[in-house]
Formats: sequence, structure tokens, C-alpha cells
Amino acid sequence: MSSLSQKLASLFLIDSTGDFTENLRLLEQYQPAGLLFAKDLAGLSEKAVKKRLAIYRQARPGLLLAIDQEGGLVSRLSALYPNRSYPSQAELLKKGADFFLAESQKTALELKDLGINLNFAPVADLSLDPASFIYSRTLQTGAEETGPAIAAFIKLYRQLGVASCAKHFPGYGDAGDTHQAPAKDLRSLKEAQLDLLPFKAAIAAGVPTIMVAHLEVACYSPGPTSLSPEIYRLLKEDLHYSGVAVTDDLAMAASRESSCPELLALKAGADLLLGGKLENLPILEAAAESGELPKERIKDALVRVQTLQDDYSL
Repeated sequence: MSSLSQKLASLFLIDSTGDFTENLRLLEQYQPAGLLFAKDLAGLSEKAVKKRLAIYRQARPGLLLAIDQEGGLVSRLSALYPNRSYPSQAELLKKGADFFLAESQKTALELKDLGINLNFAPVADLSLDPASFIYSRTLQTGAEETGPAIAAFIKLYRQLGVASCAKHFPGYGDAGDTHQAPAKDLRSLKEAQLDLLPFKAAIAAGVPTIMVAHLEVACYSPGPTSLSPEIYRLLKEDLHYSGVAVTDDLAMAASRESSCPELLALKAGADLLLGGKLENLPILEAAAESGELPKERIKDALVRVQTLQDDYSL
């Protein structure tokens, strides 16, 4: 691999293949920034998981070992700890802010003990329609309650040395499911801007990563927000966000409308490519060499990702 190709590879946070040997090969060969676990924990003991993650970290120093542990519907730890209950964010908050934080702390410490240093939580989306796709994963309250709870969660994780992630910017609203197909939010700018409030609270609390959704928010720009320069400008320039902007998983249907979403996302302003395909590295390298993908854009992303790795290295 050329040094340019190595730099570009370090902007990928790849989905685990589910195979220990194959994961290790990818980490050693490409040195991506991180690895996301989904079903890898099923059938393994806690000891086995810790051992595997330690081997991964040896193969790639500074590795971001990431997981989706929101609680409720999205709870990867349930495969490892089938007897432990992981209620949703909303269920915890209904029992009070102190209970919400105490339970969030337990989960963060479990993750840290395993060797996982990045949790793609909390969900900062606002949704008050129980029929909407994202509703069950949100705090199920308005902006005035969601913002402070999100901020408190992020500050707690920072104190514990685990990276958190506010998602899904610029706010899902009541749009459809982008895992299966493109989805559109047709609200007015005034309505959509309300969804920015929890993200503003997250930024003020020092959130290290913000995940950008794949849905199309018509009032901002056409096409998936994860590939939209307007959305990254909104996040980085208008909201003054200096952390890592990570795409939602690029393996999802809504972003795969493009032949190389990795290139579109980086050009638009993404710093970290979640679920990016490493086989597209030659396309990125060619775009960087031709100037289509500006050197400054790559440099900015590298600095942000390296800072995240330094701050949350285990």
C-alpha cells in the first residue's frame, strides 16, 4: 500500500466480517481506524471476547473498537450477557435522570472492561410519533428534555474514557427506514431545525463523534445527508463542530445508490467511513491524486480521527 492509500484506509471504520481470522487480516493489511461489532459476541465468553479485542488492538494500535449499544431494540451486549436486561433510552429516562445516568454508567463500564472504546449512542433524534421508524430508539420526549439528557450521557462517557456518538444528524424526524431503501423528510426548514437542538446540546457537551444519517432532508439538500456537502457545512461551520463526523453505515441501502459512496462522503465532509468498502480504496486514491478529493479535506479528516483515537485509546 502507498502512503496515500494507508492514510485513506485509516479513515475507514469497517464492519466486522464475523470471522476473527479475517478481521485480523484486514486490520493488519489495511490498518483501518476501527472495527464495528454486531453479531460477533454471540456464543463467546467474556474472557474470549476480551482476548480477541486485545489481539485486534495489537494488530492496529489506537484501534477504535465500536459497538451499537443503545439499549432496547439495539443492544449488541445482549448476545454476550443474555441474562442482563438493557432497557431502551426512553425506558431509563422515564425512571428519572439519575436512574438514566446510573444505568448508562453500568453499560459504559461493561464496554470499557471488554475493551470497547466507542459506543454509537446516544440516539439524539426527536420523534413523538409512535408509528415512526426511529421513535422506539429515541428518548420519546421533546427537545427541552432530550437535549439535557443527551448532554449528561455524553459528559458521563467522557469522564469514563469511552467515546460516545450523537446520532443521526441532522435528525431523523418521522422519516422511514434507510436500512432498506432511501427515505425522505419533507418538513419545512423551521420544523427540521428543531431537530438540531439535541445535537447542539451534544456539541456543547463535547461529543467526540456525530453520526450523519442517510435520509434525504429536502429542506437542506437533495440525496442522502451522509453524502451532502450542505449537511457537513451545517455541522462543522454553522454549529462549529470540531469532532469526528462519521457516516451511518455505508452498507445500508440508502447510500448504496452510488457506486462509491465512500468518495462522495469524504468529498462532502465526512471524516470517518462507517461500513466503507476497503476495495474502493483505489478509487479514493485516484481521486486524491487527480485533485477531485482535495488534500486539505483528507488532512482535516485525518487530524480529527487521530485526535479521537488519541483521546480514547485503551
